[in-house]
This record gives sequence, structure tokens and C-alpha cells, in this order.
Amino acid sequence: MGELALLHIIGRFNYLEKQLRAEFGDMQKRTDWLNTSNSALAALRANRPDDENATKDYGTFVDAHGKTWRVVDFLRDNGIPNDKDAGNQSDFDATISNLKARIDTENSESQILLIHLQSLMDKVNQCAELASNLLSKDGKAKDNILGNIR
Repeated sequence: MGELALLHIIGRFNYLEKQLRAEFGDMQKRTDWLNTSNSALAALRANRPDDENATKDYGTFVDAHGKTWRVVDFLRDNGIPNDKDAGNQSDFDATISNLKARIDTENSESQILLIHLQSLMDKVNQCAELASNLLSKDGKAKDNILGNIR
């Protein structure tokens, strides 16, 4: 009976561990995106024209993996509203606002996912602890049986 329980717990542990690894990967991608987005935001702020009538290119930045991006390409690839390759102060302000809103949304979702990830880690730890306890009890039972035989 103990062996069946242990096999079940090990199976559950393996399933949860696989799920945990996948979610860690997703969290890493989300973190990379946030770092990249913050770099794009910094580029926008740095390139914002000082004169409200001046038009300036949105510029470039380096992402979390060392790749150089044009800010406009990053915005378009990520569905962040922007229809120009260059802009004046108000265009920059609108683009900065749109990017900040998206970053805030991703941060909020990351916090929720982090709570879920912590819960999943607790379940993995509980499975490992339960398996350890079953093995310990099984070892003690075998020791008692051997002690009684002697």
C-alpha cells in the first residue's frame, strides 16, 4: 500500500515540477520583455524633442538579449499604438503613455503569476516532503520487522 502511495506522490511531483519549469520559462520571457520595454521607454524619453515644433526620430535601444531595435519596430511588433517613424513632443508623450500603460499591465499580470508560481512551488515542496516522510516511515517499519525477527 505504501509503495502505491509513493508512486502516486512521485508521479504528482514529476507533473508539478514539469509545470513549474514551464512557468519559470514564461516568467523569464515576461521579465525579459519588461526589461526590453523599459529600455525602449528610456530611449523614447532620451529622444523626446525639446522644442514642441521639432520632429525627431524615436531612436534605437538594446534589448535584454543584446539585440539593437528601432523603437518604432519594437512598438509595432508588440501592438503598442504608434503610426509614425518620428514625432514631435505630443507624439512622443502619447507613445510614452501607451508604452507605460502596457508595462503597467504586464507588471500587474506578473505579480499575479508570481503568486501562482509560489503556490506551485509550495505544492512541489509538499510532495517532496510527503515522499520523504513515506520513505522514512517505510524504513522504520522495515527496521521494526527485522528487529522482531531477530
